[in-house]
Amino acid sequence: MILKIGIGDVNLKKYRASWIAKIIGGNLIGEDLEVEGINAIPLAGENEIIFVESLKKVEEAKKSYSKILLCPEGYAKYFPEKTVIEVKNVRVAFAKVTEIFKKEPEPYWGISSLAVIEEGVKIEEPCAVYPWVYIQKGAVIKKKVVLYPGVFVGAHAEIGENTIIFPNAVIYPGTKIGKNCIIHAGVVLGADGFGFAQEPDSEGYKNLKIYHFGSVEIGDGVEVGANSTIDRAVFYKTVIGKGTKIDNLVQVGHNVTIGKECILVSHTAIGGSAVIEDYVMLAGQVGVAPHARIKKGAKVAAKSGVTGEIPEGAEVAGIPAIKASIWRRAVVIFEKLPELYREIKKVFKKNE
Repeated sequence: MILKIGIGDVNLKKYRASWIAKIIGGNLIGEDLEVEGINAIPLAGENEIIFVESLKKVEEAKKSYSKILLCPEGYAKYFPEKTVIEVKNVRVAFAKVTEIFKKEPEPYWGISSLAVIEEGVKIEEPCAVYPWVYIQKGAVIKKKVVLYPGVFVGAHAEIGENTIIFPNAVIYPGTKIGKNCIIHAGVVLGADGFGFAQEPDSEGYKNLKIYHFGSVEIGDGVEVGANSTIDRAVFYKTVIGKGTKIDNLVQVGHNVTIGKECILVSHTAIGGSAVIEDYVMLAGQVGVAPHARIKKGAKVAAKSGVTGEIPEGAEVAGIPAIKASIWRRAVVIFEKLPELYREIKKVFKKNE
């Protein structure tokens, strides 16, 4: 089958406010309007829904052209001339509404004659395999997978149903990706980890590469941001749990285990064999040392350095990471250190 080159049509979606309220578990107050989309408060048209998270946004929302709002419970009284959907958690409801109105081009289902597919590859139809995709022998591509131009799929890799892989991503041999995943442009899954042994010689030493024999396994519903990298294990596998979301420019080292529904924000780097349990949140530029363990539900503040073990549900910050409440007090003291130092010097001079 020859795959057409181009962009599929993006369907315009319209839904009744009552239907949206039902889907997101909200309470509709006001006229059952037809909703055409979602937008920011100052940009929205009459039939685009806006969201108001706090009282700070009420006055701005009153002036908006939008006739329909998504608000916390009890906010309808502020908007007597508008239609309101009240919800318990605005951010969660907002996420669900964005899914309703997401705009994605429909792929051109089929296999391009410009794709290179080696012998022994199994592809379930329908699939969208775009030009300049290269799939090595023994790979398994499940139905409704989309492989955009420039994607490389290594030998015996497996890609689950409904997964989308954007241009120029590299899926090394033996990598397994679950269903309903999103792998963004430039991602590399399954490259060798950074492992070397130093052998002394007459000039000092030389670095000997430690070859890797393991793989990477990505759970269902995982999203990996652009230009992030997840290294394969030396032995066995590097694991990313179900529903985990990884931002752009994140590095996950070899033999790392990450649990389900975790959040890893941009520039985070995780050293080899570290364990990140379920529901952990790592903010931007967090560094996790090799063999460290972060237990279930813990949160690590931006620019923190984690060594050893972080307890379940803890909130930590700093380098090395300590309880966030202690770290915040320490930062206040750090700012006052020059002043404290001057006072201490005065005391010593008086006692001389």
